[in-house]
Amino acid sequence: MALTKQPNLYPGMNDAGFEFFIVEDEVKFIANSKISNFTELPFGIIQIIEEEIENNKAIKMALLDWYPNSKYDRLKQFVKCRFGGLDFEADIINHQLQPSEYVECPIRSKCEHNGVLCKAPEYNGSKLNAIDIQLMKLLTTPLTNEVIAEQLNLPLGSYHKYKKLLYEKLGFIQTKQELTIIAITLNII
Repeated sequence: MALTKQPNLYPGMNDAGFEFFIVEDEVKFIANSKISNFTELPFGIIQIIEEEIENNKAIKMALLDWYPNSKYDRLKQFVKCRFGGLDFEADIINHQLQPSEYVECPIRSKCEHNGVLCKAPEYNGSKLNAIDIQLMKLLTTPLTNEVIAEQLNLPLGSYHKYKKLLYEKLGFIQTKQELTIIAITLNII
């Protein structure tokens, strides 16, 4: 009897979870084995998102700052900042919002609400900072250590120190391959 491997399925394709993601700046979701537009979000899911916004004053104020006249745009922006990456972990499970995920954002470092709506990725109980993320992105490429150090505008010795600290933060990993798996898991690459 031959065993066949079941392909990885995104949440919502085979269970009751909801997975949000962005395509060309539009929010979509997967639920009930179907990809839908944000405008088709069920009322119960809207209520879950609204409750999260209402229960966090900083989030509520940030969204009101951006969209004072549009509840729809506030909901959509919250989902974009918190859950915009397509991954294999559902964003809503059993009517509960899951922890936010890392979403690549072109204004992250310039955003006045950085860290309020979007969250830094965490791994092994440690938050990853901007240098960690940039280093992870570069280390998952075929670039040499010298080229990476140059792109980060760091002396080679400092680069090796940052790399060692990152590998320790990620659980004392040893290889770029291990780092790549973690980077994929966290939506960094």
